[in-house]
Amino acid sequence: MEASASDSTPDERRFYDLHFREGPASGILLRYRDSGMRLSPAGMEWYAEGERRFTDYSTIDAVRLQTGHIPKSGYFGMCEITFRNGRNVTIGSLDKWGSPDGERLDDYAEFVQDFHGHLSDDDRRRIRFEAGGSAFRHAFGTVAVILGGLMFVVLPLGLLLYTGEVKALFILVGGAAFIIPAVRTLKRNTPRTYDPHHLDEDLFPHT
Repeated sequence: MEASASDSTPDERRFYDLHFREGPASGILLRYRDSGMRLSPAGMEWYAEGERRFTDYSTIDAVRLQTGHIPKSGYFGMCEITFRNGRNVTIGSLDKWGSPDGERLDDYAEFVQDFHGHLSDDDRRRIRFEAGGSAFRHAFGTVAVILGGLMFVVLPLGLLLYTGEVKALFILVGGAAFIIPAVRTLKRNTPRTYDPHHLDEDLFPHT
């Protein structure tokens, strides 16, 4: 990404103890090795593999906000920032092993709001602000949720009404506990643009 070689330190820096990865947000990642993002009026600063990165906000081309849910683990958020040279950095609320970390949700929300607050009016007119995943991923997720609902909610409900079998009730309850968060997450990640002046609650991970 477009980084400054200057050793000057921006004033009024605020540090966020969040893990991040350089490169696309998709793909397999076994463990986050880098954490710590600093924001200031001058720009963004972070260290990757011990090497300092610093870039001002004029180098940003696009921002994408997504939320997710992992059953029995919780919700998480991801902020993918794409620079004009095509490179990316993705900051999230996950722990170093890629699992939801409830203790980082507030820091993540504050980071996202602080980041948008540092953007100038020119930045906000120029940058593409997108929410959710791609149209393909959303369509795939919709099909998966429908199939899951039929298998783990509708079918057990039919068996329960037809047979009165208690096991069907257990499957129904377990299926609902899985499907309901998935439906909420799918709705929040509907592909769309968003207004950087007004960040609505669906852009942030929450129950």
